Amino acid sequence: MGDYCSITEDAKRVAPKLIYLLKRFIDEWGSKKLCVVNNPGFNSAHMPLFMSIGTTGISNNELASKLNVSKQATSKIIKELEAIKMVRSEKSPDDARVVMLHMTEEGAKFYNYLKNQVTELENMYKKEVGAKNYEIAIDVMLKLIKFHESYNCSAASAKELEKV
Repeated sequence: MGDYCSITEDAKRVAPKLIYLLKRFIDEWGSKKLCVVNNPGFNSAHMPLFMSIGTTGISNNELASKLNVSKQATSKIIKELEAIKMVRSEKSPDDARVVMLHMTEEGAKFYNYLKNQVTELENMYKKEVGAKNYEIAIDVMLKLIKFHESYNCSAASAKELEKV
């Protein structure tokens, strides 16, 4: 652990700091529990993208949009996941310009393992704070994400309009 384990009184209710700390703890949990033990080539940076591919597959464009990142950013991580045999890419049968991403057999097994570990962590959270509070926290996070998607996009649009 590091200095981020203790929160000063002043910072206890500052949302960005709390989110930062929670992310650090979850990343540390993921690194110890998920990545190193079962697949040394897999790291916490792969997790959001890998879990978003799911078992049915997704196009690179859809994946980038879903995660609100550039197609180039997803392509870099996809190449890393392909190198460790977790993901394969292929041209869409419907449109050769579209690259579809699918899990390999090994990737699907690891995906199910990760889902089980995340479910176990969520159950520990529910035990710690209560199922109702946990669901409220999830709902609040979803609303904050939606707010920022809208706010950040409208702020960016306003800046672009100022340039014209």
